Amino acid sequence: MSDKIVCFGEILLRLSPPNHLKIFKSKTFEAHYGGAEANVGASLALMGCDVNIVTALPQNELGASAESEMLSYGMRANTIRQGERIGIYYFEQGASERPGRVVYDRNSSSFSELKKGMIDWKTIFKDAKWFHWSGITPALSQDLADVCEEALVIASEMGLTISADLNFRPTLWNYGKKANEIMPNLIQYCDVLLGGIDDSENCLAIKTTEDESFEIVYKKWQKQHPKLKTIVSTLRYDANASANTIGAVLWSDSKLYQSGEYKISHIIDRIGAGDAFMAGLIYGLINWPKDPKKTVEYALAGSCLKHSIAGDINLASVNDIIALMNGSTGGRVIR
Repeated sequence: MSDKIVCFGEILLRLSPPNHLKIFKSKTFEAHYGGAEANVGASLALMGCDVNIVTALPQNELGASAESEMLSYGMRANTIRQGERIGIYYFEQGASERPGRVVYDRNSSSFSELKKGMIDWKTIFKDAKWFHWSGITPALSQDLADVCEEALVIASEMGLTISADLNFRPTLWNYGKKANEIMPNLIQYCDVLLGGIDDSENCLAIKTTEDESFEIVYKKWQKQHPKLKTIVSTLRYDANASANTIGAVLWSDSKLYQSGEYKISHIIDRIGAGDAFMAGLIYGLINWPKDPKKTVEYALAGSCLKHSIAGDINLASVNDIIALMNGSTGGRVIR
């Protein structure tokens, strides 16, 4: 695919106790690299897309290792080298009735020190068709919220399609601003939005009630943000940390498209499942712009497969995802 996709976000080092152990008393940790926007970009690159990740990393071995990992998926990188540390998060894999847990350690990271004027967005967006970002970045600091706005203004002026994942993380919004004070101004530039209707008030300052349908809520969102063309929500029915049922709805041209469902009976790694969905959504909207139903089914199948893959990034190929869409289930060995 020749259309260039630009993703902007922080690459993180993930440290996880092995074998479903708790962080408390764990003596060893498994290392992975990821991050919401990087996960989307890596998955799209593995699907054959031309992807550029824009980020910042320290000028040391960890920064070099993180960038090398991202490049290994086929992405290109515009990396600002600054600061002294990579952002870290610790992930404790849940099991059965014990939930998973994330502990962030990303203050004063190289990425968190980005400011307006440090990134040449006009050059980066040259020949690009798509820009993707998420609500995690403006959650980190006012400076990063300003950088997001800077990028969105230029991407909009240059005619890029813009997608966002609300990615509401309450524990990250701690610099004195609430998400619903920052996000509405940024979402006004977006064409595609992924988010749960339960985040409507927290992220968009739009009140909803429990009895309102998806269509009613999405119309409220579009009324406030008229540039939105496609709105999508993933649905997760949590049986426990080891087994979920997932589905999705996509709203486009005032029509609602409901996906099928997948009952996932043994979760290997849930982290990155939403990013896998986002990557599938972008891929579908680019390749099947007149088939919203196929797009939402493809995105959901990609997310389903990610639950079976360790690490942050979905390694499933286009053929893997389409095979699942077409009913190839049961876990048979492919020979």
